[in-house]
Amino acid sequence: MPTIKGLTENQVALLDEMWACDSFEEFENFLECLDPTDRAEAMRLQRLLLVEMLDEEMAAQNEYPEANMVIDRFRLTK
Repeated sequence: MPTIKGLTENQVALLDEMWACDSFEEFENFLECLDPTDRAEAMRLQRLLLVEMLDEEMAAQNEYPEANMVIDRFRLTK
């Protein structure tokens, strides 16, 4: 799970609610219930989480370059 530092209490509360959503539809319903300011903040947090998750994925892939080269030879798509 990504770690994000320096968040406000409101951002943490929004993220807690976002993580509690069991589906994208539930997340969309959650967004619709927010006032415009919180909705915009939740969307920024969603993008921030996606970037953090991509960063973690890239770091993990670069952690074992030799192993990834071997695995890449067996991938169906690159």
